[in-house]
Amino acid sequence: MTSTINLLADDIQAAVDAAYERGAPVAVAYVNEKQEPSLSLRGSAQVLNANEIGLWARSTDTGLAAAIEENANLSLIFFGPLPSGDKMLLSIKGQARADASRNDEVYNGMIENERNFDPDKKGVAIIVNVDSASGMSMKGGPFSQQR
Repeated sequence: MTSTINLLADDIQAAVDAAYERGAPVAVAYVNEKQEPSLSLRGSAQVLNANEIGLWARSTDTGLAAAIEENANLSLIFFGPLPSGDKMLLSIKGQARADASRNDEVYNGMIENERNFDPDKKGVAIIVNVDSASGMSMKGGPFSQQR
């Protein structure tokens, strides 16, 4: 187990970036504003740097953006093909926050199909500070990273 988070290692960035275009979007699990469990597929998911993932919320005051104001904990899961053809199971846990100062970075980094759902950029960037990432790929075997 690695004692630091590095989303640029273990093919994590390859798994997350443009996962939707490979037919296996990243799913986000969180607790909604009614304190109910919620799942959401996110075509906007992208690795921003070694310890952050960016998502786009098309609404600033409902859904994920509203939920993380009360409970910032969330999980992301991916299972599917990597660009190399290998397959990976990836589970990520972290703390999320809305950060409008990073809207351009996240919006411009997401796939075109997702930008087309919010052409006027009315949404907000969701930044996930990753606490742990674990999984397994066929070629690389199991991996685990933790803060």
